[in-house]
Amino acid sequence: MYGIIEGVVELFVNGQVVETIKTGDVFGEGALVHEEHTRASTAIAKTECKLAYLDQERFLFVVQETPMFALYVVRSYSDRLRRLKRSL
Repeated sequence: MYGIIEGVVELFVNGQVVETIKTGDVFGEGALVHEEHTRASTAIAKTECKLAYLDQERFLFVVQETPMFALYVVRSYSDRLRRLKRSL
């Protein structure tokens, strides 16, 4: 999972931009909770970016130590899904 510290990232599905995310947003969180190794989207930096990276081990540690972090990630994922559904 990546958190955007600075910059703008576009998320693509089937070659189409489905969302543009920016500083404070996260992406790639699905890879931490699904055992499938297929990607739901492709992220491409639109500007120069500074990112924070969490692998699954660190993600689980942060979730245990800071349960509100898990809520933030779930909310981000849910909001993205709602926006995607509205655009279809």
